[in-house]
Amino acid sequence: MIALKVARDTSTPRARAPRYCIRLNIPPTAREDTWELCRLAARYGGVEAQDCLFAFPSEERQLSALEALGFRFGLAYFETVESIETDPDCE
Repeated sequence: MIALKVARDTSTPRARAPRYCIRLNIPPTAREDTWELCRLAARYGGVEAQDCLFAFPSEERQLSALEALGFRFGLAYFETVESIETDPDCE
């Protein structure tokens, strides 16, 4: 069997899929809720990219997590980051 090498153009960077992020804002008075907030974000597919910054694979998962977080803890506990392009920390 003959194996042929296929030329690949490596001069252009590969486009990354957009990732949607939620940054948890946990005030010092609510540190006991930190574990539950992080666990809820992870339950909807969030992966902690940085301390209290969760990246989601799709907008649908991000929206589901936002709804659950808002219902359970309130809107003051988080902020959305629409995509990796709008916040370089969301990588």
